[in-house]
Parts: sequence; structure tokens; C-alpha cells
Amino acid sequence: MLRSIRRAASLAAKPTHTHTQTHTQTLLRPRLLAKPLPLPHSLRTYVAPPAQGASVDADEIRKFSETASQWWNPNGEYGLLHKMNPVRVRYMREGLQRAAAESRAAGVAVGVHPVLDAVAAAPASMPFQGLRVLDMGCGGGFLSEAIARLGGTVVGADASRENIAIASAHAAQDRSLSRGPGSIDYRSTTAEDMSAAGEQFDVVMALEIIEHVNDPKAFVHTCASLVKPGGYIFFSTINRTPASYLFTVLLAEHVLRWVPPGTHDHNKYIAPEELEMYLTVAGCQTLDISGIGFNPLRKDWFMVPKTGVCGVADLQMNYITMARKEHI
Repeated sequence: MLRSIRRAASLAAKPTHTHTQTHTQTLLRPRLLAKPLPLPHSLRTYVAPPAQGASVDADEIRKFSETASQWWNPNGEYGLLHKMNPVRVRYMREGLQRAAAESRAAGVAVGVHPVLDAVAAAPASMPFQGLRVLDMGCGGGFLSEAIARLGGTVVGADASRENIAIASAHAAQDRSLSRGPGSIDYRSTTAEDMSAAGEQFDVVMALEIIEHVNDPKAFVHTCASLVKPGGYIFFSTINRTPASYLFTVLLAEHVLRWVPPGTHDHNKYIAPEELEMYLTVAGCQTLDISGIGFNPLRKDWFMVPKTGVCGVADLQMNYITMARKEHI
């Protein structure tokens, strides 16, 4: 079975890159550390209090807090997530740019969609310039850093205080992040607390987090409340299918040992139609759902064609979705 899976994955073609994509890819490449980044001394023996919120899973927060020092270790358990980061960022960047281009082609006047106006006005090398972006469940901060390097004004939020400490320490080591035009504001908080405070963002990104919360429907609703009317929200997660159990649990955890056993709970995976329903109820229109594939031989990620790869449908495992908050 494993031999057949590897043979099928090897047939997947590598995506082509333009010069602009190559330049952007360089900006997105994280500064990985040869050794795990240590926690600040004040937090090494600190046990964070349980985060509050309907969607917060205390066991998940504790698990991620215990492994916080591994976020920037290229050989650690988050190594595969680092490799996925450029694929996710490219999808979001291109999705926003495509929406802006379609709005202009339709003759929509400037001022009707301020978020798309900002996207259209931004330099090609700084596609998130002028946008206030929330990275919900930011972990060690590699998505936040990537978006800031592309011009975004980013709030990186995580319920784990240890994760925020690591993210802040890593960002402080890179002086280029402080020179702008992008910026990062890291906060140890929850989506519920930010919503209660009336926070609003042009773009909300909740990537690889919904499968770790207690109440995904409530979490989607809370995240949507943080998006300005006419703004955009992105989720990425794993579909609840036999294929995803085979790859992410049996192979990744127990056979190949790419991640520690217990990293994934297949019962908490979210089907695309469930996520779309949650978004609709929360007042968002789903614009696209696309699959993300993984080649185990090259150990890299790619956007799956809508027709699938080697007979495997495009949404059988990892996927990412883009939605727009409706005007109220």
C-alpha cells in the first residue's frame, strides 16, 4: 500500500514558477533555526492558565504549549507545516488579487469594496500592504512573519502564551521585520476575547486550527465576526475521509513518524461541505475551496488541480477555502 501511494505521489507534477513568484517565495522562506528556540527564562517554568472561550480545547492548548520550542526547528515536528506555508500564502495572495481584478473588470467603483481597493493599489511585491490581517492561532509565527514581509499589518493571536513568547522572540531576531512596511503585533488571546473587544480586520486567516477547537461551528462564527463587511476570511484544514486517516494518522504518525502519535484526531477533521455551511450561517459567501496535496518523496506541498491527482479527488485530504463577509 505504501509503495503504491509513493508511486502515485511521484507522478504529481511540480508547479511552475514565474520570476515574480520566485522573488516572493524568497520573501516567504522562513529563517529556520538549527536548534530549537528556547523559551524566555521567565516562561520556562510557567504554566499558562487555561484559555477561556467556547471553542478553546484546553488539552490542545497544553499540547502546543509543551512543544512551543520546536516551532522554528527545521527538523522538528512542525517542519512539514513550514513547507506548506508558501503554498498557503500564494493561494491567499492570488485569491485576493483575482477578486480585485474581477471587481475592476466588472466596473465596480472605487470605494465600494475598500479591501479590494487596497489590494489593487498595493505593489506586486507587497500584496498585503494596506490591509489589517489577523493570523488566528498563529503558533510560532511563520505565517504572521510571511504576511508582514509582504506588507500586511498583522495581529498574530494564539491562546498559548508559550507560542506567543516563541513567535515574539523569533521576530525580534530579524531586524527587517521592524523596518516595514508590514508589522506584527503578537497577542496571547482567543478569538472570543478579540470579538468581545470589537476588533475588526480586512482579512482573517485561520489556518490549520479549526481541527483543534472544541466547537468548530462557533469558532467559524466568532472568526467571521472579526471580519469587516466586505472583508475576506481563509480557513485551511483536513477533510474527514478514509484517505486522510491513512495519510495523516497511520502513515504520518505511526509508520513514517513525521509527527508525534496523537498529533491528529481524525474525528475532529472538518468536511468541506460542513465548513461551507458554517461560513454561510456566519454571513460569509464561500468563493473557492481547493485541495492541497503532499508529495512524500519530495516532501513538498502543491495545490491539487480541480480534476484531482492520479485518481485522488482534490478535496480528499488537506484543503483551503476563501470566503467573503457579506455587507450588512
